[in-house]
Amino acid sequence: MANLAVPRGLLLNADEVVGGGAKHKEGSNGSQWPMDPEHFSLPLWDTAVLLGELGNNTALPTATDILDEDYDTLMSNPEVLVERAQKHAPPQLEEGTYRGTQLALTKIYQLIEKSYESFMDAANFEPSMPRPLSLQAKRRLFGFTDPVTDGYPPHLNLASNRAYVKEHPEVDEGTAPLQRPTLKPTDLHSAMRLAQLSVLLPHAVPKTFVEQTAAKAKQEKVELAFGPMGRPDQGEKLADVENYNKAMRKRTAGNDIFDLPNIGDLEDWYSDHRFAQQFFTGPNPTTIERASDAWIQLFVENATQALEDQKMKQKIQEIVRSDRDSLYMQDYSYFRAFAGMRASDEISCEFDETFIDGNEKTTRTSKRCGVAAVCLFHLPKDAKLQPLAIIPDWRGNAADSVFIYNKELAVSEQKTDWPWRYAKTCVQSSDWLRHEVVVHLTNTHLIEEAVIVGAQRSFEDAHPVFQLLYPHWQKTLTINAGARTSLVPNIIIDLIGLTKDQALKFIMAEYSRFDFTGRYVPADLKSRGFDPEERHEPRYKNYAYARCIHSMWFKIRSWVEEMLSLHYTSDESVAADSCIQFWCREMRAPGGEGDTGGAGLTSFPTITTLDGLIDAVTMCIHLASPQHTAVNYLQSYHQSFVINKPPCLYRPVPATRAELNGFEERDLVEALPMNHPREWLLASHIPYLLSAKPGDKESLIIYAASKYHLYKAKPGEKEQKIKAAAAKFYKSLAESEQEFRGYAAETWDADVHLYDVLSPSWNAVSIVI
Repeated sequence: MANLAVPRGLLLNADEVVGGGAKHKEGSNGSQWPMDPEHFSLPLWDTAVLLGELGNNTALPTATDILDEDYDTLMSNPEVLVERAQKHAPPQLEEGTYRGTQLALTKIYQLIEKSYESFMDAANFEPSMPRPLSLQAKRRLFGFTDPVTDGYPPHLNLASNRAYVKEHPEVDEGTAPLQRPTLKPTDLHSAMRLAQLSVLLPHAVPKTFVEQTAAKAKQEKVELAFGPMGRPDQGEKLADVENYNKAMRKRTAGNDIFDLPNIGDLEDWYSDHRFAQQFFTGPNPTTIERASDAWIQLFVENATQALEDQKMKQKIQEIVRSDRDSLYMQDYSYFRAFAGMRASDEISCEFDETFIDGNEKTTRTSKRCGVAAVCLFHLPKDAKLQPLAIIPDWRGNAADSVFIYNKELAVSEQKTDWPWRYAKTCVQSSDWLRHEVVVHLTNTHLIEEAVIVGAQRSFEDAHPVFQLLYPHWQKTLTINAGARTSLVPNIIIDLIGLTKDQALKFIMAEYSRFDFTGRYVPADLKSRGFDPEERHEPRYKNYAYARCIHSMWFKIRSWVEEMLSLHYTSDESVAADSCIQFWCREMRAPGGEGDTGGAGLTSFPTITTLDGLIDAVTMCIHLASPQHTAVNYLQSYHQSFVINKPPCLYRPVPATRAELNGFEERDLVEALPMNHPREWLLASHIPYLLSAKPGDKESLIIYAASKYHLYKAKPGEKEQKIKAAAAKFYKSLAESEQEFRGYAAETWDADVHLYDVLSPSWNAVSIVI
């Protein structure tokens, strides 16, 4: 399979990509297994075969000596061991096929997740069969990290008991509870092994792909399968990528596991309306907001004397006079400040990539560039959101930034308006960062983890608040630990324009400014200029996310209210609950060393009323279930077609409007991840990994149905009230199938992309991926 002397990667011939897995050919007598393995499209690697090949190529982690300082790391935050594991990571594979690498990444990601699941199970953080623990024991087991240890916001400390002392493993029974060690030196080996597995993911992506170096005979196979272009990223024109995407989708008929529907299937995917609609029903429909007077004024003042600019300037001014509240924006201008950069700094980082020149391999240093765009939109009465003007990269002031204005061309002419298409790409790239790192990672995964750790430290298992929250924590701690140690440092940061230190500062800044009560759905929508009372008005019919998420908020809130009202009869009873008050203090306390460190969420409410408790618990469930569902499961459709929404750009932003006006197609191609196969593969494959549909056992509606069936035969009055509440909750979720389908059908693009991500079959009960 590979040369043992040089790590080569995982080789699958190009013809193995054609067709869906386990499809039979005509004349095979109806068997689903073709007689010739050449005709079988491999849908996944056998685990033993994959690991054997990685071992043959010295690509598996080896044993690492345990140093004295590693014991101190174990005590403070075991996830920091990843940095040392990175230094001893296996060598990056030299060559491999695109398809083989896709399958390898999928399997390795699954193995990493499985390893973390085993660790979390054995450590009793997320046990497959929970055992009762006293509140005192839970406070020993669950603790927050100090952000100074790894740069991330406070999260579960896998060290369990931070008071462990290596030199004194035996402790007398009379020792204070927080001094009793729960870890042994052998636990360090388990933690180190997890760290080593975490760094394996990026090293399985080869430096080059064999399609580039194929001999003539093999190249003929490549061309037969893919056409003259051998990889999805390769080409001199955007049409090359579009044609590859369409050819593969047509050839596999959607049966191949990696060739799922995507926005590139649409002839006008690049158009203004398709671009804008993604901020209503795409992977990030959560940050579009009413335009501020300051930004509107800047867009008016900085229009050039060009006829097109003046025409749009006049349009903006007329909208301000007649329909001011219909102006919206996406504002990414704060990126540099949150990343600890100066306004004049270029957002970029260098990386090495290997290319084939004839028969020679050459390595060159390239740049990944980030942007901090600002886009002004108009939402007219016909409800089709329209981009009006864009700042591709805000540099702290208007004089140092470039402004460009929509010429309002016909769709056919928009296709070749390269300066405007580049500007829209800058907006999409900015939104990739904000979506993945902020809206998705920080505002759901990391906030919910803080809720989990804080609640575990605050409530007995039988407490009514704990009972409501616990079902929405399945796998979340496992997923997050894997993300911090593998996905973020080894994949996400390798795709964006920020350095690791800048990215961690960015995450910390976003976490710190998270407005817990301000993000309650009704308040959030209203603050962004979408009054919930007007959500069914014709102008807002295309904002299906807002209509669905508002409905979900009140379905969950009604359930929470009925359940908590069984235990709390007044505001005084809530204020008198010491566990609730401890939870509030724990969530608001700043992160720090030792048992005093908290979640550092200063916006978490001080809960003194029943309504306040209902809202806070509703929010915790909202983040774990419908909100995460909405921002996670549409990634593959919009982002696997990488040129629609690239994680970064590969050339600096134009410094002047004149330079931008001179952009041609080749300039946009040069800026995109085209002809960067490693980066393209990661950018297209990670959305696939993160978009796997939750199974029925992991859905919110199955949770509600289970609760009903558990209590339906119980005779007590309280139990019957729980049964009735569960039945009502289940019914409301079941009704959402038709309700949300109705909202989706009203969007202008429903004929090609139905917004059904919050339907019962998609709505996960917790953050399970």
